[in-house]
Amino acid sequence: MVNLCIDIGNSFYKVAVFESKIRTFERFEKFLIRDLKAIHAEWAFERVILSSTRKDNKILLNHLEKNYDFIHLSHKTKLPFTNLYETPKTLGRDRIAGIAGAQKMFPKTNCLVIDAGTCITYDFINRQGKYLGGNIAPGARMRLRAMDEFTDKLPLASYKFNKDILGKTTNHALENGAMWGTICEMEAFMERIDLKYKDLNVILTGGDASLFAQKLKRKIFVSPELVMIGLNEILEYNA
Repeated sequence: MVNLCIDIGNSFYKVAVFESKIRTFERFEKFLIRDLKAIHAEWAFERVILSSTRKDNKILLNHLEKNYDFIHLSHKTKLPFTNLYETPKTLGRDRIAGIAGAQKMFPKTNCLVIDAGTCITYDFINRQGKYLGGNIAPGARMRLRAMDEFTDKLPLASYKFNKDILGKTTNHALENGAMWGTICEMEAFMERIDLKYKDLNVILTGGDASLFAQKLKRKIFVSPELVMIGLNEILEYNA
C-alpha cells in the first residue's frame, strides 16, 4: 500500500510518500491540487493523512476527502500510544506525529522528542507507550526578533553561532543569548528528564535540527523525517 503524508507547518508544506518505507520527501512553500496530482501520477497512493498547524485549507481538504482514503489528524484520531495530555484538543498535530514517530523508531523506550522550528517543542513518551506531556519555547529566530521588536535600541542580530560563548559586542551578545541559550535550554531539559526517566533516547527533528545537533554535548538521534514517520504510523494504525 502506498501512503501520502502531508504536514502543514508554520513555514512549509512537507509531503512524503511511503511504500513500506519513506520513498520521497519534499518541501513546498505552497502546495496546490496540481502538485498533489503530480505526486499521485508518479506514486498512485490510495491513503492520505494530513496534519496542520494552520487554518484549514478547505479546497485541499475537500479534494482529499472526495478522492482518497483520508485521515485529517485531530484529537479524535485513534493513536498508537496512550495520550495523557489533559487538553488533547489543544495538542499540536505535529507534536502528536513526532511522538508516534519516536515510538516507531524506538519502541518500548523512554523518548524525548525535540522539534526545533519556529517554536521548539519538547515531548516525552515513556517505555510503556504513555505520552506524559511536554513543553513549548520560542525558537532561536523568534528570540532574536523578539529582542529587536520589543526593545527600543537592540538591533536584529544574525542567526548564527559564535565560537566564544561570551559576547564582546551587543550583536554577539544577542546572538549568543538566542543561539547558545537555546542549546543550554535543550541540555537542561534533557538532563532533568533523564534524572527521572533513565536510559533516555533524545530525537532531534525540525528545520533547525542539524544546526543545533552539532553543538549539543549529549548523544542524540537526528531524524528530519520524524513527523512524517509518525504520520505514516498513525495512518497504518487506523487502516
